[in-house]
Amino acid sequence: MKKNICFFALLFGMFCNNASAIWTNKTIVFGGLTRSYRVYQSPNYNSSNPASLLIALHGLGDNMTNFSTIGFNFIADTANIICVFPQAVADPYAGTAWNSGAGYMGYYYPNSGINDIGFINALIDTAIGTYSINQSKIYLCGFSMGGFMTERMALQSNTRIAAFGSMSGTIGSGITTYNPGRHVPIAHFHGTADSTVFYTGNSYGIDPDSLINYWVSNNGCNNVPNIFSYPNIVNDNITVERFEYSNGDEQSDVWFYKMTGASHTLLYQPNNDITEIIELWYFFNRHTLASSNVNDFTELIETTQLFPNPTNDKITLYTNDNILNSFVTIFDANGKLVFQKQIENKSFIDVSNLENGVYFVKISNNKSIEVKKFVKN
Repeated sequence: MKKNICFFALLFGMFCNNASAIWTNKTIVFGGLTRSYRVYQSPNYNSSNPASLLIALHGLGDNMTNFSTIGFNFIADTANIICVFPQAVADPYAGTAWNSGAGYMGYYYPNSGINDIGFINALIDTAIGTYSINQSKIYLCGFSMGGFMTERMALQSNTRIAAFGSMSGTIGSGITTYNPGRHVPIAHFHGTADSTVFYTGNSYGIDPDSLINYWVSNNGCNNVPNIFSYPNIVNDNITVERFEYSNGDEQSDVWFYKMTGASHTLLYQPNNDITEIIELWYFFNRHTLASSNVNDFTELIETTQLFPNPTNDKITLYTNDNILNSFVTIFDANGKLVFQKQIENKSFIDVSNLENGVYFVKISNNKSIEVKKFVKN
């Protein structure tokens, strides 16, 4: 499930103005591991104009550097996006792989012990703390196994992400908990001639038609879609149709790009009739998260105690639940990230250097998100 770079993507690289490109390779310590990711910041980025955040996940055996060439940076130059390309951990047998729930024939699930859901959420926190991010416009997408990981996030950790896009990756066979808890705007791209993640008889998870049926049902969409057929201009033996399912509310959109004749790859103009990443951004840009400000957080679970509150020097977080490898982040009342740390089941946090005021503590892991409020005196 590794990405195939097509000719058009290579042309992107040839004509890129390296002097204006702002690429940065970064690391973050999470889950006891040093995790890597690559960031693209447009030369047109202006902190006074909060940017969208787009996180794109590579396929099995691929890496952040290779996948960062798919072209989102060129969209970012005019669309005001911070692009993040994370690196998956190397699995002993499968190569770089996400804990996506995709396992061959239900036999082996790569990196099943890696907390990639927490890692992606930690990247969101880090981006918010580093850049001026419009927290109502955070998007997640992925290709192949990255698409499987995107679907897992949509099912199990979607409260901060406005819309999702999976390209050639569905819901893995190892995912047994479907709990999106809301209508989730999502787009899916799949080729009918895909010989890796089969259109029918997918060895790693459910088939694309079943995937779309699930999201249409979850989002309460009309079962009869609006169908748009793209002009078949290029002689590539591929035709593309877009099936739009809705219930009249854009926050419930399910779009399916059926690419008849396409294999396990991304499509780009002029070699094909569409450019997938442009279509995906068109879908993303239609959607904002209705409640994204830190002041709008609600406490989703009640397992953690925070004391003393108010405080003047430190807080203690204690839970009866096992939140080993959870990630704690603290935001001020304006939504600015002021602290982040991985925690165990009991953690002391020094807040003596924070200014007096109201703060929000978010505890997240691959099962849940909890938000607590405290006052610093």
